[in-house]
Amino acid sequence: MVGSTRPGTSPERPADRPGPLAVGDLLAERYRLLELVAQEGPAALWRAYDDVLARPVAVKCVPTPNKAARDEAQTFLAAAVRTGAVNHPGLARIYDAALESRPGRGHDVAYVIGEWVEGEALDAHLERVGALAAVDAADVLRQAVDAAGAVHAAGLTHGRLHPRNVLVTTHGRVRLTDAHVAAALRGTPAGTVADDTRDLAAVLYALVTRRWPSGATPQPAGALPPAPREGDHVLTARQVRAGVPRELDQVLIRALEPSRPASLPALRTPAALGDAVDASVADARAEETAEESVEPRDPGRLRRRLPWLVAVAFVAAVGVLGWTLGLAVGEVPGRPGTQPIVSASEAAAPGLPTYPAIPLTGAVIRDFDPLGRDHQENPDQVRNAYDDEPSTAWVTQSYQTADFSGLKPGVGLLIDLRRTHALHTVSVAFTAQGAHVEVRVSDTAPTTLAQLRPVAGDAKGDQVATMRPPAGTAARYVLIWITQLPKDGKTFRVGVSEIRLT
Repeated sequence: MVGSTRPGTSPERPADRPGPLAVGDLLAERYRLLELVAQEGPAALWRAYDDVLARPVAVKCVPTPNKAARDEAQTFLAAAVRTGAVNHPGLARIYDAALESRPGRGHDVAYVIGEWVEGEALDAHLERVGALAAVDAADVLRQAVDAAGAVHAAGLTHGRLHPRNVLVTTHGRVRLTDAHVAAALRGTPAGTVADDTRDLAAVLYALVTRRWPSGATPQPAGALPPAPREGDHVLTARQVRAGVPRELDQVLIRALEPSRPASLPALRTPAALGDAVDASVADARAEETAEESVEPRDPGRLRRRLPWLVAVAFVAAVGVLGWTLGLAVGEVPGRPGTQPIVSASEAAAPGLPTYPAIPLTGAVIRDFDPLGRDHQENPDQVRNAYDDEPSTAWVTQSYQTADFSGLKPGVGLLIDLRRTHALHTVSVAFTAQGAHVEVRVSDTAPTTLAQLRPVAGDAKGDQVATMRPPAGTAARYVLIWITQLPKDGKTFRVGVSEIRLT
């Protein structure tokens, strides 16, 4: 399922236009429809909320007004069940699927409940950031290749890989949506592994040109413009955009139009495509590595172009040890010589601008868990996160997976600075590496996550995350929002030992 931070409109249906679903309706007495995001033929995509597990979900549904439609819907539902058994971080998960009667609303509906992924579709992302450099495009493709490989390992195919089903999340990660389901919904064959490989190559073509190779693939372009053609062939990526490595250009031809380079073998599996792409950008990657040894590299282009991932994350000189059993009550063993939060960049680069620390002594800081069942996350430990004592910490509860057991998108600490402050840096010291964190801000007291806008983040799992919001950022309310947890023994949790704002 695809979720988006750029939803469409969803006016509530007028009384004189009854339909099977409307804003506010419940499916299975738990999935509350909030907004109609997209409509393609009879199929509709809704943003919804699971009242039982208190989390956002995506709902894809089709009306089933007669027996023939209900029979066709069984294929759609069966595909969802099969895909729901595939678990991979690069795939949007499927939670539920059913056919439900809607008495008095005209006809029944078949629906699939899936993960609501915060992000934007690939076509919207490329329209905003432009085409990517070859190395960055290869990194993005590798994520998509790994996700598609998980689908194929389960004996399935995706069948509808196109710009609207490739999502770039707010963390800069890639998630494939509608695997196997979209093709079943349209009543079209799911295709082969080779077909998916061709479509992954089309995604790579789009990443380096911001155009879709219509004609080389039957998949729709979304909002991307079509690639120019010469006779029966799409122009190569190198012909469309200068600077595309010649080796990468050859890889794209071998996967998109394998009959053209008669002297080279076709690429017909995602693994073969991914390996060939990695090899084609090896020289460019080596050049970047050499440059990094001379001077620090700017953030990756994909991350830099995501508005709230403008921050450079630095290795920090804070000594914090992993927790012991005492961490359960917020105690972390200290280490001799532990230092306050100072980023390596600030310590090593005196030419960088410095800003005074924003005092937290007068701030009101509380745990923020709007989607949790009790809306609390160890509130008695909050003081440990800003007591200038790195040996203590506010610790999350324990979960079975890094994504909070799928129960909610994250937990955090909400800081009320009591007045608006200019915000230059936010540093967070964790008790272990592996946590992903965002900084969100608001000018008014928030009660939901949506009321806070993301301005920076660290998705590298640094033990000390130093994040820099865009210039001019100012706010009264600042949220330290943890979106992924590191493993601790048999469960997942992390502690925040210190916070510093400037």
